[in-house]
Amino acid sequence: MAKRGFYNIIVLGNRCKECGLCINICPTKVLEVGDKPNLKGYLATKPAHPEKCIGCRLCEYICPDYVLVIKESDSGKSIGRIIWDGGEDIYEG
Repeated sequence: MAKRGFYNIIVLGNRCKECGLCINICPTKVLEVGDKPNLKGYLATKPAHPEKCIGCRLCEYICPDYVLVIKESDSGKSIGRIIWDGGEDIYEG
């Protein structure tokens, strides 16, 4: 049996337009509508359940604004981040 991978889910918060495409396509429901508005007033997607990520990158491929980046993690756990101009929000699973 293959060893489960771990992933970093990075969301560029100020690019998100709250379209929901990434949330709807995720097969394991990693993503949710966020609770923090970005500079344009949209609620940026948040990686609420990074531990569920299987690394399929469907969210990354479907996003029209290049908001999401999925990378393999070497840390032994999956971590979700929303990057803002002044810092970041971190979600660990």
